[in-house]
Amino acid sequence: MKVTKLSPNAKVPVRATAGAAGYDLFASEATVIPASTVRDGRVEIGHALVATGIAISLPPGHVGRIGARSGLSTRHNIEVGAGWIDPDYRGELMIELKNFSNQDFVVEVGMRIAQLLVLPFASPEVEVTDELPRSARGAGGFGSTGLR
Repeated sequence: MKVTKLSPNAKVPVRATAGAAGYDLFASEATVIPASTVRDGRVEIGHALVATGIAISLPPGHVGRIGARSGLSTRHNIEVGAGWIDPDYRGELMIELKNFSNQDFVVEVGMRIAQLLVLPFASPEVEVTDELPRSARGAGGFGSTGLR
């Protein structure tokens, strides 16, 4: 994976340990993630885009998946929103953070805000057919397997 720093505050993604599956992503700008609120009986989830100050080039045949950091999730109710990076995207990685708490959350420059997993993917050709191969499940939807 190739990384370009777009900001003087940018940090290169790193794996915290040799066994870590994800690369930590860091904020390059301070940002406030507003608290969630209730208005007229509806919950409005607070969210904001957080700059990382980096752009990446993923290896061929791979896609990026942005995931939440467990510490932010369990301690502050901060989760990642939109979280896929196509292999041909070359713009700055902007991380959507959602704040499910009732208090604003301050992201500081250099804070670890999310993690990036690099995953292989398949791109099969689409074939239009009149009939699909049969399976044991068939067209059964939610709960159709009878398993709990």
